[in-house]
Amino acid sequence: MSMYVEKLLVIRGVIEAGTLSNATNIWQAVKNNNLREVYRLIVMSDVSLINTTFDHVDGVNLYHHVDAQDSDAIERKQYDPADCDGIEDSNEPANCLQGCSLLHLACDCSYLLMVELLLQFGADINMHDFHGRTPLHRCISRGNNPLAKVLLRRGARPSIKDGGGLSVLERAMEMGAITDEELFILLTECE
Repeated sequence: MSMYVEKLLVIRGVIEAGTLSNATNIWQAVKNNNLREVYRLIVMSDVSLINTTFDHVDGVNLYHHVDAQDSDAIERKQYDPADCDGIEDSNEPANCLQGCSLLHLACDCSYLLMVELLLQFGADINMHDFHGRTPLHRCISRGNNPLAKVLLRRGARPSIKDGGGLSVLERAMEMGAITDEELFILLTECE
């Protein structure tokens, strides 16, 4: 059994100079909903890629907050998503990806099978982005109730507060009445 866990039967490729990093490759594969490539990269990599964040992607300018380049400042301060121009200006999945994990990205794009693949390999379902949002927060903010229910059934904690100090239920209520009774029940069970 340990030969499977330690990936002893996997023939690993060599990353050549000038090619993109595995973090960049897996980010692009998730973005393109390429399940086969994500699976290949997870299995072939010597290091765990499953909780790769946007911050690890090569060649991106992700710091639209002035003091975000200071990693100590990021850990000390919580940023309210309601105050972020990158979030307010667009409903695109690519808005304000600072600190977002592969699971955040899959949720933003509504890729149910990709979400399941990432969870099967141990993606942190309650990982916070730069604004303290979990994948569940992002599903709720996009009105993706079916995927939000999947995350809740898989262990997402709705009581986690974002950078603005609001839980998922509070953010959902800000958007108006919750008409999905099952979602409401799942959100209130842990409040």
